[in-house]
Amino acid sequence: MTTRREMPRMLRVTFEFTIPPGTPTNVRTDKRTAAVDAMRAAVAAIAGRALPPETSLTVRDEWAYALHDRTTGPVTLGPPTDPAT
Repeated sequence: MTTRREMPRMLRVTFEFTIPPGTPTNVRTDKRTAAVDAMRAAVAAIAGRALPPETSLTVRDEWAYALHDRTTGPVTLGPPTDPAT
């Protein structure tokens, strides 16, 4: 049986940056990679102070063109509504 200390735990934090439509030029690769490297270093420094020393960090960065993105806004879930009202 797995004890609480042996149970796998993970903290996932996601940042998504959207380049505004109509921006006249694309973001150059060297600028993007420099931004990712700076964020990686900053997050590692903060995590190193706040989390146990054995904690590992994995960084995934992706550059994509969102030609078809059907992401919805937040949806507040609550108790079922009465269909009669």
